[in-house]
Amino acid sequence: MTTNKYMNNYYAENEQNLTDSLIIEAIQAKGVDLYYLPRTHNNFNFLFGEDPTSSFESCTAIEMYCASVNGFGGDGELMSKFGLQIKDTATFILNKTRFKEEFPGEIRPKEGDILFMPITNAILEIKFVNHESPFFEQGRQFVFELQTETFELSQEEFETGNTDVDEFIKGLMVDEPETQVEAFGDNEEIKDRMEPQTRFDPRNPFGVK
Repeated sequence: MTTNKYMNNYYAENEQNLTDSLIIEAIQAKGVDLYYLPRTHNNFNFLFGEDPTSSFESCTAIEMYCASVNGFGGDGELMSKFGLQIKDTATFILNKTRFKEEFPGEIRPKEGDILFMPITNAILEIKFVNHESPFFEQGRQFVFELQTETFELSQEEFETGNTDVDEFIKGLMVDEPETQVEAFGDNEEIKDRMEPQTRFDPRNPFGVK
């Protein structure tokens, strides 16, 4: 026996649109405003799967619901052999309709894009986009579930057009100190300071008196 056709909403477009509107309203009522910065690949290396010259050239404010209601997850502040590492994680819910309105032509958020959260000044990189949670509620997928992690700066270029965001992120970048090349193995100088040895004594090879 199949499901009740009079109560099955999987093919009821009006009910689906109503659910979508209610989700948008709920996120706008209980969510937070984040800045979405899409990553631009300038010279992507398909062998290593990375782009050392990537840049961020736009910035769009959009509302999301923070599913991590107990705060950031992950390892937090971790002291390792490389120094202090901050590995905070968070999950955000983004409505698909609102994403298409703000980013026409884009299918979904992409891994590698970053989110700037003004309320905590957190910069988070999207690590995974789950587009099947909840699983076909009323026959449609209404939201993206963005799993994020603390973004590690790696000499990316930030020219988003938003002065506040650009200045804040650039302020976190540490300028490389000027290095001065010193001369190593200057044997001539050492040779000039050595006293001439006329005879080698095996009992006193270093000539210590």
